[in-house]
Amino acid sequence: MPDASVAAVVVNWNGRELLEACLLSLRESDHAGMRMIVVDNASTDGSGDFVRDRFPEAELIENTENKGYAAGVNAGVVRARALDVEYALLLNNDLELAPDAVSVLAQAALEHPEAAFLGPMIYYDDRPDVIWSFGGHISYWSGNIRHVGLRERDTGQFDRVTPVDYVTGCAVLASLAALEGIGPMDTSYFMYNEDTDWCVRAAELGYEVLAVPGSKIWHKVSMSSGGGLTPFKIYHRFRSTLRFFARHARFYHWIGIVPATLARTVAFAVRELAGGRGENVAALARGVLDSLSGRERKAT
Repeated sequence: MPDASVAAVVVNWNGRELLEACLLSLRESDHAGMRMIVVDNASTDGSGDFVRDRFPEAELIENTENKGYAAGVNAGVVRARALDVEYALLLNNDLELAPDAVSVLAQAALEHPEAAFLGPMIYYDDRPDVIWSFGGHISYWSGNIRHVGLRERDTGQFDRVTPVDYVTGCAVLASLAALEGIGPMDTSYFMYNEDTDWCVRAAELGYEVLAVPGSKIWHKVSMSSGGGLTPFKIYHRFRSTLRFFARHARFYHWIGIVPATLARTVAFAVRELAGGRGENVAALARGVLDSLSGRERKAT
């Protein structure tokens, strides 16, 4: 069976310090003939020049403004399709891949042609045997979206290709044939849950979404949004989660979503205020108010 043809698309925004490790791991991949594309979302840190100088084999797309991760992914998918490959491997800039990570994903894709999206086993970079995500689960009754395996030490508990509700967009192999029907990532999310939305749309069309344990990647979690729990991250995660459930939950799910979301919000605010992190509570309040008013803004 011939290898699936793949173009790796790395979306970057002011991540010059992260790009080297990511692109080096792609350069060292054992997947034959893989193309590399870097989509730069109007970085101001010299990322473009760095890619040109250090990774001339990578094609560079430089956007004139940062329209968010989804817009960067969509630009990369358009270019991958023009290269006439079968799959686009969509990646954050803060990842390092095992040498066989791409080939394992590509082999799983060939064995599961009904899959639109396949995600790897993703570990914390600073805790290399602790899982960050093995796909994810959506609870429509509680309005909660969570990674499977989060913070679990990998003891072999996930040992087979597994259907999941979503795979995280920080590392996903996407079938370009399936995307013809599914359509592009929804740019209205700006960041967070655009990947979940994409996977749900795929499932609605009958495609599978799979997590592949043999493909291993390490993630410097949240580096693109400042690292850790920041006001920027809090604001956008709340808004995007609410947007997702407004689109995909049934009317009767809101019987559970409203009280569960309120309880989590209050508990979060109390905890952050007790810890002296009022800026996080202010960011959450802005997210709530902007969601209720319909105001659109892309930072806090």
